Amino acid sequence: MKTYQVEIKETLCMTIEIEAENAQQAEAMIRGAYSNQEYILDAEHFTGVDFSTTEKEMGARSRNQKHRGQER
Repeated sequence: MKTYQVEIKETLCMTIEIEAENAQQAEAMIRGAYSNQEYILDAEHFTGVDFSTTEKEMGARSRNQKHRGQER
């Protein structure tokens, strides 16, 4: 059997309206407020989920051992 790694990525989203001189200032203001925990995103803000699957690669040592075993 092979080993797989499945990543689960959930997305939370909140839109905030703010008055500012420009987009950079608006984002800086919200980033500061977010850092100060004035905005907390939780399950109420859930907007989606993505799954991504990749096969886990064997370490180089394991690969070499398998190759040696096949050559005999």
